[in-house]
Amino acid sequence: MHKDKIFWTASYPKSGNTWLRLILCGIFFTNNGNLQNLDILNNIPKLDTFENFKFIKKLSLKDYKTIFSNTEYDHESTSTLAKYWLESQKKINKDKRINFFKTHNARLKFKNFVYTNELTTSGFIYIYRDPRDIVISYSKHLNKDLDSTINFIKNNNIIENKKTKNRMPEFIYNWQDHYRSWKNFIKVPSLFIRFEDLLYDPEKEINKIILFFKSNYKIEILNENQKIKNIIKSTNFENLQNIEKKLGFIEKSEYSKFFREGSCGQWKKKLDKKQIISIENAFEKLMVELNYI
Repeated sequence: MHKDKIFWTASYPKSGNTWLRLILCGIFFTNNGNLQNLDILNNIPKLDTFENFKFIKKLSLKDYKTIFSNTEYDHESTSTLAKYWLESQKKINKDKRINFFKTHNARLKFKNFVYTNELTTSGFIYIYRDPRDIVISYSKHLNKDLDSTINFIKNNNIIENKKTKNRMPEFIYNWQDHYRSWKNFIKVPSLFIRFEDLLYDPEKEINKIILFFKSNYKIEILNENQKIKNIIKSTNFENLQNIEKKLGFIEKSEYSKFFREGSCGQWKKKLDKKQIISIENAFEKLMVELNYI
C-alpha cells in the first residue's frame, strides 16, 4: 500500500461504513481481532473535519472566512471549500503513513473540483446497501419521516448543511449517482462489498477484504484465521449494541442510537407500496444491476 496516499472506506450514509471500518480496524490495528470499544475507530476517521482544513487560513484569509464564518454552509462556502479538497489530502499524505479515511462524499465534481483522484488515493472499499433499507435507517438518523427521507436520497443533495462544531459539508448527491461516482473511479484498486452479503456470510466477505489487500498491496496479515474469528464475534450487531449502550459512541445521532438493528429486508414491513415504487422507479437500473429487484 502506498504510504503517501489515502485509502478510503466509502459509502452512501447508513450503508455499513462504520461496520466496515471496525472490520478493517480488527485486521490492521489489533493483534488478534478483538475489539474492546469503539474508540479504535479513531484509526479510520472522517477526512472532512475542521482540523484538516485549518491550513486554508494561511493560504487565503478571504476563503477561510467564506467557509467558516457562517452558521450554516451555503453554496458560496461549499464551492469555496471544494477548491481545497485535493490540497487537504496532499497535506495529509505528507505524513508518509498508511492513512485510512472514511467518507460519505460522492466522487463527483463540484464547480470543476473533484473530491479525490489517483494522485491522492491509493485505493478504496465501497460498501453498498439496498436503498429501501437505507431509507428506514437514515430516517431515524436524520429524524425525518420516511417520505422526506425518500426524497432526500432521490435528490442531488450537495450537503448536509447543518453546521456542527467539527464537521465539514458532505457532497452526497443521490444514491445512484453516489454509487456510480465511485464505480467509475477505475485508476486505483477497489473492492465493492454488499451489506447484505457481509451480514449473511461475514467470514467469506472478510476473507475477500483480506485477499484484496494481499493481492493489491502485498500486505502480510498476521494471525489471520484467529483475527477473522474474533472480528466476526466482535462486530456482530448485538455486541456492538451492547458496547454502545455501555460506553457510548461519539458518532451516534442526537436522535437515535447508532447500531439499531443491522438487518436487511425491513422495508418489506415498514414501507408502503407507494414508497417502495417511488424508490424502485428512481433507481431501477442500478437496483436491477445490483440484484435488488
